[in-house]
Formats: sequence, structure tokens, C-alpha cells
Amino acid sequence: MAKKGKSVVNKKKIVDTKSLLSVKEIESIKSSILESPKNYNQIIKLLNAFDEVVKKVSSDEEMDTEYLKYSRTLLFNLSTLFNNLISKRILKLRKSQTDEEQLVCKWMISKYNTFINQIFTLWKINKFSQSLATLKIDALEKIMQFIKYESKYLGPNIGESYFANVTYKKILKNLLCYGDLTEINGNDGTINDYLLLEFQELYFEKYWDLRFYLFQELPNILNEFDELNEETERIIFSKLLTLVKKNPVYDTNDKQNITELPLFIKNAPENTIYSVNTFNNNFEKTWINILNLKGLKEEEYKSILTILHKRIIPFFGNAQKLMDFLTLTYSIGIENNNDIILSILSLNGLWELMKSYNLEYPSFYTNLYAILTPNLLHLKEKSRFFRLLELFMSSTHLPASIVASFIKRLSRLSLTSPPSGIVIIIPFIYNLIKKYNHSTCMLLIHSTTTNEEDLKYIDPFDENEKDPSLTNAIDSSIWELNSMVNHYHPNVSALVKIFYQFFNKFSYNLEDFLDWNYNKLLETEFNKKLKGEIGLEFEKWDSMFDDNGYMEDYLY
Repeated sequence: MAKKGKSVVNKKKIVDTKSLLSVKEIESIKSSILESPKNYNQIIKLLNAFDEVVKKVSSDEEMDTEYLKYSRTLLFNLSTLFNNLISKRILKLRKSQTDEEQLVCKWMISKYNTFINQIFTLWKINKFSQSLATLKIDALEKIMQFIKYESKYLGPNIGESYFANVTYKKILKNLLCYGDLTEINGNDGTINDYLLLEFQELYFEKYWDLRFYLFQELPNILNEFDELNEETERIIFSKLLTLVKKNPVYDTNDKQNITELPLFIKNAPENTIYSVNTFNNNFEKTWINILNLKGLKEEEYKSILTILHKRIIPFFGNAQKLMDFLTLTYSIGIENNNDIILSILSLNGLWELMKSYNLEYPSFYTNLYAILTPNLLHLKEKSRFFRLLELFMSSTHLPASIVASFIKRLSRLSLTSPPSGIVIIIPFIYNLIKKYNHSTCMLLIHSTTTNEEDLKYIDPFDENEKDPSLTNAIDSSIWELNSMVNHYHPNVSALVKIFYQFFNKFSYNLEDFLDWNYNKLLETEFNKKLKGEIGLEFEKWDSMFDDNGYMEDYLY
């Protein structure tokens, strides 16, 4: 169980159970209620006792073993009692009932709802102890049993297909819409909520019908709030992200076998839940609502963009509805250079829509070109960018003018880039020309349009042009890389000489260069095995100063 972000309770123990019902009294009251309707009002004693439990554990006190056992006994007996009443359809209003019977039924339903709300109050206690966590998880198990009993006995007729949407929606609302912001993982946007993780492992990932109805009900849950505050929005986002990030909601390569997935409710309406189109539309509606929440931060955008192409887009009824979200996040990243990764990830999502869903997005390469700024090669995310850039530029049908512009812009960036960036640029450009067969761009290496004797050469490349098809890069040359031959770092100098050789090497494995940094470059130099002594000066001197403290004449 995750403890991060939880306030640890004090060591004061709850040991006084004399003022509460004894275990024998609890079981006796339960039995009397089940024996005769005349004893229904006794249920108030059990509810009051459980309410007292919730109040005590919400204080700064820690349950000892004795009190935990007592609390679980009360929880189990109340759950058993209501399951029994549900199975007898006592909590089912029917037209055939008399007015008196309906009045009793409504009263019992209100007590049933009171117990459910007490469980939700227990869930919302924002502190951590092992005993409290155990009680919360027990309550989750019991309240999920109510879904089974309601679906079986409270439908229009016993045995008829039915799913207890109303109670399940209440469970989802209290499970997904409340929590502690400090438990959100800053690195990936998920949340360390042990109750949610228990629900994910035991229910959400195991049963198809629970997944189906979650995405059906969540948009309705959001509409129940008059106004969502920022904290609630971020909690909902992080919890939903946690549920979908680990595994896809179903196997897109085997849609037909959805009917073979296990169900939590055996008599769930199969005609509804096995409709892939209905599920995708609900999934789409849910995420469109979530992504339009106003309280989301750039960190949340990044966390969803990293999984968008694998966990979100494939399950949309109409994936092109994500275009507005992706173009918005791209703009946010461009406007703030420190979050350029946001733009990179947005373009990855747009690329997936273009590739798999025939999205027309003519500005894709223009927007991609705009990311190539001097700041890019100083960011720690540059490795991720070049992995994506290699994917985006892999098409052999790209116009030579666009490819040449990217090659030229990268060459220009190398002039102000650290060595760790240059050693990525050189093999990347080589691969563009060789691996992806953009042979027309060989002109950038062996340009014949320039008179070498002309000392007033003006580079035709327009570095201020935003459209990569209009930069005149194809008429230029990558003279910037030529200047790297005399680079101060030997790795850069040696690597760039590949352009002076025949293009016999098939291609570079870009992964070999993406994780380079100053530490790795220096470590390579320190560990290099040298033959003989290093020549530091033309001649070796014994000292720099004479007896009087002046520099020796031979130094001048």
C-alpha cells in the first residue's frame, strides 16, 4: 500500500468499546431484523454504531487490533443484513405493494442509502494507518457485493438482464472524485491511492462490464457537479489516468473476443455491454470531458500525451475529435520554450491521427520545423524529440525541399549546440540522406552552385522563413558541419568526417547517440587507452620562473 503523501496518525489508541454495542448484540440485532419486519427499526442501532466507528477513526486516533476487529464485525453484519434484505426484494418498490408496505420499503431504502453514505464518509478520511486502510478495503469489497445483489434481485424481474447503475455510479463518484493532491506522482500523473489501486486490480481490469459502465457513467457524474474546483478536476484526471495507463481497455486486434471477457454481473445486459461502438463512444465522451477540464496543469497534459497514441486514440469512436486538444497543447508548448516537450508530444498524437485515421493536417511539418530552436538541444528531453523526429521524417515521399530545410536547420543549430547535441545531429542527418533515400539532399554536401573563389558568398538559406518548403535550403550547403572538423571535442571532429567519405555505411543506430551528455563524453575521454605520452608542448621545461621570480626569457 502506498503511504506517500499520507498524514500518519498519532499513537493514541482506541480501546474503549464499552459504550458501543457488543459483538453479541450486533449479531442478535441482525438476526431479529431478519426474523420479523416488526424489528426493522432496530437497524438504526447498527447504523448509529457504525457511524460512531467512522467518527472515531476520522479523529487523530489509531485503531488497535481489538477495535479494528469490532469495526469489521459491524461492517460485515450490516452488509450481510442488507444483502439478505435485497435478496428478499424488501428494498424493491412495486405497484402491487400496499401504501403501508411502500412506506416501509422507502424507509428501509433510506437506511440502506445511509449505510452506503457512511462507507463513502469512511473512504474520504484523509490519513493513513494500516488498520484504517484494511477497513476501507473491506468496505470496498462489501459495497461491490451490493452491485451483485441489486443486479440480481432489484431488476424489473428476477433473472432479467439488469445492472445496478445507480449504486455503481455512486461508488465511482466517491472513488474517483475525491482524494489527496499530494499523492499524485509528479513524474507520470498517476496517483498513489491504495483504494483506487485495489479497485483497479480486483475489479476494473478483471471485469468487462465494470469497465463498460465506468465510461458510461463518468460523464454523467461530472455533470452532477455544479462547478468543479481545480483540485477535484486534477484528482479525477489522475485517477482515470491511473486506471487506463497500465493496460489497454481491450485488445483492438481481437475485438470479436470481447464477449469472452469475464463479467462481474452474470446477468448484465449483453446486447448493450458487448457493443464495441457504444463502448468507444462512451470512452470518447468521457475523455473529451476530462481533457476539457479547465484546472489541468501542463504536467497533466504531458502525462496524457505520453500515452495518448496507445491508450486513448485507438478506443475513440471518432479520433479526429482530439485534433483541437492536440493543436491547443502544441500552441501552449511553443509559447513557452521551457515546455517544448508539450509541443513534441502533441505532434506525436497528430502523427498518429494522420497515419491511422487519415487526418488532414497540412501544418504538421511547419509546426514540427518551428520546434527546431537553439533551446531544443539544451533540453533533457532532446532524446525523446529525436526519436519522434526520426519517425516523422521516415517517409520517403517527403518533398526534397522540406527534408533539406530540416537538414539545414539542424546544421545551423549545431553551431550553438553542446557536443552532446552535435553527436545526435550528425548521424541523424546521415540517416536522412542514406537510410531514407533522400539522395537529392546530397547536394547539401557536394554543392556545385557556389564559386569557391567568391569571398562574398551569401547563403541562400532563409533562416527566418517559417515554412520549410520555402527556405531555399536545397540551394544551400551544410557548411556548418564542415566547420565541425576542427571542433574542440575529438568525438565531434571524428564523427563529422563521415561526410568526407563514400556513403558505404548503411546507417547509424541513433540510439547509440541519444543518451550522450557531458558526463559521458568526459568519461569516455578519461577511460581512453593512449599509446605513449600525450604531447602537451613543443619542448619540455623544468620551470616557468627564474631565481628572481621572473618568467624565463625562453618563454617569450
